[in-house]
Amino acid sequence: MKLPVIDDRLYLAASFVREEGVAADVGTDHAYIPIFLINSGRCPRAIASDINAGPLERAKKNAEKYGIDGEIVFSLADGLDGLPLEENGVTDIVICGMGGELIARILDGSQYVKREGVRLILQPMTKPEALRKYLSEKGFAEVDGGVAVVDKVYQCIVCEYTGVPYALSPAERLVGRNEKIRSSPDFPALADKYIKMAEKKLKSPEKADAEKLIRELRAMTE
Repeated sequence: MKLPVIDDRLYLAASFVREEGVAADVGTDHAYIPIFLINSGRCPRAIASDINAGPLERAKKNAEKYGIDGEIVFSLADGLDGLPLEENGVTDIVICGMGGELIARILDGSQYVKREGVRLILQPMTKPEALRKYLSEKGFAEVDGGVAVVDKVYQCIVCEYTGVPYALSPAERLVGRNEKIRSSPDFPALADKYIKMAEKKLKSPEKADAEKLIRELRAMTE
């Protein structure tokens, strides 16, 4: 089977979808992740959804281009609302290319994400601290994750619902506490990204908080 060429950011997210799982790619755009998962033999089928009709049409054309007939269910939907998750036995929900606050809102509107055995694969483009705040307060435990450097530094948060809330430090909200992320060869680049952002606040009223954050992030890379 022919595979689409995907960059390290999308490959990172796709790599966390479990073998023989059924994936739902929310905000699919070109449907490269579902196509890759199916044509690589990782998944037997998938859902590709988008809030806009244009990207969904592109996704359908790409599926035809890569020879997939019937393995992808295409859905015009706002987030997870109205997606046929249960009907298709979805096990892995992928949400990439959105801000952390938007991802949190999408998750908060669904009870399906709390089902036993459902995995969330989340790649916030901005505000990872807002997403992790939501996840920790609602009882979603980080079980895996990773970092990729393409044009920018990206992280992937992989979590499952336990129902047990937990507290995170300011630095942990930014980069997590999962060892899979911390052990990534690209983790220093991720930490450095947030160190540089904190350094811009050293001459502001937030100086004390910024200094504390910088110390904690630097300690994580030692």
